[in-house]
Amino acid sequence: MSQHATARPQVRPSSRRATAPTPRSLRVVAPAPAQGNGWFLALCVALVLAGFVGVLLLNTAMAKGSFTMRDLQHRSDELSDTQDDLRHALDAVSGPGPLASEARSLGMVPAETPAFLRLSDGKVVGVAKKARKDETFSVVTESSSTARATPSTPPTATSR
Repeated sequence: MSQHATARPQVRPSSRRATAPTPRSLRVVAPAPAQGNGWFLALCVALVLAGFVGVLLLNTAMAKGSFTMRDLQHRSDELSDTQDDLRHALDAVSGPGPLASEARSLGMVPAETPAFLRLSDGKVVGVAKKARKDETFSVVTESSSTARATPSTPPTATSR
């Protein structure tokens, strides 16, 4: 044979040709096996329930703290009122009038010439003389001065 051979076209089957589809056979497919057995779902439900219980406990503790704080605030207000009352009572007793009355009831009299002790060197400054009881000595207190200042008749507009 020679090297010069002629090429022959080959016949190809046409894909456009209408051929009848071959019937396929149907078969029943089993369901896919379950992945896991519910432990993940149970764990998620348990975590959600634990979160709800935690929030409930936190809310209850905060409410209890709020009630305790309110009770302590009321107690603090009562103690503050008591302190104010005691301070006013102390001021009323420790004023010059009550102190002079108490000193007079104890037999004390005012000094005519006072003497002082200088603490830096311990020296006595002044000459003290024995005090005599003076019946004319009086102390003006707030209650007696306000009682005298209250007019018995109301002031008129022309008395300005």
